Amino acid sequence: MLAEPAPRARPAQAELALWIIGAILVRAVACQVLNQPLVSDGLGYFNMAGSMSAGHWPQDQFGQHAFLSIGYPALIAPFFALFGVKVAVALAVNLVLGGASAALIRALAAQCGLGLAGQRLALAGYTLWLPGIWNATMLARENLSGALLLALALLALNVLRRGPRAGVMLASGLVWGAAVLAGSSALPLIAGPLVALLLVGARRAALASALLLLALGAALALAPWLWATGRIYGQPLLNTNTGFNLYIGNNPAATGRFVSVAATPAGATWHALREARGEVGASAELGRQARGWMLANPVQTVTLGVKKLVLFWAPNLPDLAGSKAIALIRIGELMQYLLFVTLGWWGLLAHGVAVRQRIVFATMVAGFWALHAIAYIIPRYRDPAVPLLIVLAAAVLARGLERWRCA
Repeated sequence: MLAEPAPRARPAQAELALWIIGAILVRAVACQVLNQPLVSDGLGYFNMAGSMSAGHWPQDQFGQHAFLSIGYPALIAPFFALFGVKVAVALAVNLVLGGASAALIRALAAQCGLGLAGQRLALAGYTLWLPGIWNATMLARENLSGALLLALALLALNVLRRGPRAGVMLASGLVWGAAVLAGSSALPLIAGPLVALLLVGARRAALASALLLLALGAALALAPWLWATGRIYGQPLLNTNTGFNLYIGNNPAATGRFVSVAATPAGATWHALREARGEVGASAELGRQARGWMLANPVQTVTLGVKKLVLFWAPNLPDLAGSKAIALIRIGELMQYLLFVTLGWWGLLAHGVAVRQRIVFATMVAGFWALHAIAYIIPRYRDPAVPLLIVLAAAVLARGLERWRCA
């Protein structure tokens, strides 16, 4: 017979559940207040999900099938089929993802050994995290990518704690495959479960079995879309934007940040190239031009790469010329970001959680960070990794509060 929970366990669990509900409610209010328009990638995801919900191949506003990553619109499509092709339905999916991320943050904090105070801090940080609130108000794939990164980190910690159990390894492969479908920048995140396997020192037979299950899970997640793109294009592809993104970040006009293709040497011929070669051929041609420029300009390529690594974590400075209210919010976002990133990296490199857990987290964050040096930087690209830093920041703060109370 199961033992009754400790007297304080139920109130504590109820309080943490209220924090998770609070994270959802804050984002729901923001959706109502901000009422974001559908533009750019968000419009593309909306159109892709809408066409899939009607039983067609995904298609964005430019007639492309796979330029944008498929994971996020594929998640929204069944809800469109059930409840109608409406922005409100997509935003409701965002709210569910926000609640899932909050629950995962709480589970990660507990897995890292944080008590009630540390879990409260982690949930409070995520609930009030302004970029996360902003992302929830529009169709941004970071809503899904962040939740999947947290899920993969939690699974990797489970491997550290209990060893490479079959269900956990299969789930790790599935989650990683789903994360790659949500955005190919998730490719290096496979290092999380792999490093965990190495750290637990699994025997050769157990290691081989674990790797096989990891690969099987990834294949189950990726195979349907690879089959679909094989049907559409004659070759399996994750997406068709690789060459385009490489070129935007590596050309004579590149700055390290996103620049419009119209501002690059290829801008004059881009529309004609896409018309003549299609989305696969046009992107491949830009990729060829980017690689040629990189080989011809190695020093500039390396310099740009280093600049991108710096820009990835650079604060998003507010514009003080507009509304005072918006300026104050942006200043608050800046202070919040500096707190999370400073304490998060301190926790990652110094203390706060166990060494093996920090190694897993550091590997995942470093791989995710390094991959972005290849193309270009937009501030929201780092958003999937920040909730992990929020957990580490909460660990640092919780340990500091414990020491202060004991002093």
